[in-house]
Amino acid sequence: MTKLLTSASILALGLAPAAVAQEAFDLGQIKIFSTVGQNEIDLDRTGATVEVLTEDEIRAAPETRVADYLAKLPGVSVSANGGLGANTTLRVRGLDGKYIKVLIDGIDVTDPAAPQTSFNWGNLTTSGISRIELLKGSSSAIYGSRAIAGVVNITTARPEEPGTVVSGALEAGSFDTYQGTLGVATQGERGGAAFTFNHVDTDGFSSRDGAANTEDDGFRATRFNFSGDFQATDMLTLGLSGYYLDAEGAFDEFGGDGAPPFDEWNTTESLGLRAFAAFETGALTHRLSTSYFRSDRVSSSNGFDSIFDGERRRVDYVAEGSASDQLRYSFGADWEEEEFATNTDSGSVQTTGVFGELLFAPTTDLDLSATLRYDDHSTFGGNLSGRLAAAYRLSEGTILRAVAATGFRAPSLYELNSTLYGNAALEPEESLSFELGVEHQFGNGSFVKATGFYTEIDNLIQFVTLTSFPLPFTGQYQQTPGTSTSKGIELSGLWAITDTLALIGAYTYTDAEDATGARLLRVPGHDFVLGLEAEMGERWAGTVTLNHVADRPDEFGTVMPDYTVVNASVAYDINDRTEAYMRVVNLFDEQYQTSANFSASDRAVYFGVRARF
Repeated sequence: MTKLLTSASILALGLAPAAVAQEAFDLGQIKIFSTVGQNEIDLDRTGATVEVLTEDEIRAAPETRVADYLAKLPGVSVSANGGLGANTTLRVRGLDGKYIKVLIDGIDVTDPAAPQTSFNWGNLTTSGISRIELLKGSSSAIYGSRAIAGVVNITTARPEEPGTVVSGALEAGSFDTYQGTLGVATQGERGGAAFTFNHVDTDGFSSRDGAANTEDDGFRATRFNFSGDFQATDMLTLGLSGYYLDAEGAFDEFGGDGAPPFDEWNTTESLGLRAFAAFETGALTHRLSTSYFRSDRVSSSNGFDSIFDGERRRVDYVAEGSASDQLRYSFGADWEEEEFATNTDSGSVQTTGVFGELLFAPTTDLDLSATLRYDDHSTFGGNLSGRLAAAYRLSEGTILRAVAATGFRAPSLYELNSTLYGNAALEPEESLSFELGVEHQFGNGSFVKATGFYTEIDNLIQFVTLTSFPLPFTGQYQQTPGTSTSKGIELSGLWAITDTLALIGAYTYTDAEDATGARLLRVPGHDFVLGLEAEMGERWAGTVTLNHVADRPDEFGTVMPDYTVVNASVAYDINDRTEAYMRVVNLFDEQYQTSANFSASDRAVYFGVRARF
């Protein structure tokens, strides 16, 4: 039952590490990264709200896309313009992708050429991923511009023990979908390395909803990740990681399939590299890293290719030290350059940041942190961000958490420079956020948790349609003067019914609106998750999850229909190294949309096998 308790806790609360996957769920043993120095902090000693998903949970998920799996966490929702490969947006506490920084193996993979710098979750499947951390709330004091809603930190396969492990997976299912993954991880005395290759190919379904839209929108993608580290001396460790994606997917325009020949395609080629050195001098530990990311996208429609090329270069330096057992500190600096180019437009920007953080434990039951950061933006000048956080252990099983933070988001290069839709007069958005939470562990793996959150954003930037008929369509990115807000409450819990059966649940209420009182698009007012996980004998395990989403405004000034979707999976351990599984998406074949007028998957069944050698 220990595996089951950890598993169920992750889904409802997102709190469990691979290192303790076979131990009882214990807050004091769980390590997370939510500080400037990326220190390993016991989860019960941080005021931040952090969700952690481990490799076992990600591998067993019924969902194919990472975003669909994350949407089961409290405070997280997703909208997609179709199936795999379609434009997919993650929202955290009512704020969309332009407020979320996404890292894969330490590389910032948000697209500098996107209209609003963000990550397209439609291309990323769960295969080959070993850990996901979601840091909720404003984190600009740690991560700089755009980290107002939070940060998603994704880690791909890593060696877990000395020696070499080869892993593989094959899957086939609905919509003529085929997926294969191959991984190699090796660990020696002075370092380790891991390589993961994943390929997915599907005929898909029509992205545009409606009886007249029958042309399938296929998708194929190849992803390669690698990472490695080497202890050059007792005081110096060197590391390298990389990310490559080659994807192509059909899409439907706003008006539907159109007429043959169907020529609406998006192609994406992304490359990311990161190198680091960690070393010690006296009482300080240092980490110096440099990274590079490039994304080349082409959107082809009606015989015309729209090009979106983006590049990012970064240098990061952090030093850590301790003044005493109660006081730790970190400080550092970073530099970033972003560039973008389209068929007609281009631009670049540089940002330099300096920062510092104090972690103070005045008593055995109280932990405090204070973070301050100053950014110098080449277009908009200086910005100061801060964060205060506290964690107070009321009793052995009860923790109070509190955070107050400021943040900012500089307009993207596209928002400023696009000839068609840009606006050179835009100014940075500034935010203020608060959260207060309490959680209690009952000792047998059962728990309850509640968190209230509030974020306000001054001068919110939104796309405004100027004319839609008669054609041509025109619009512009504009700011809404005043203060826009997103506030609500997250509830989650786990009840260990027996040693082999657990009930999990999560509910989020979100009230998000701009300064005029208009609700933010596609943000659910109510989001409810209920799940059941079971171990059925020594070899069988299964899960079923229900997600009910209600009260979502769309871009047409109406409220989208509510929906309830059920996903399920079952796995059988053939032996200690091989597992067969079946997963079912949309078990009851619900007809629903996460984006207005765009299809979600009908019932889909997938069969697969995984093995480690």
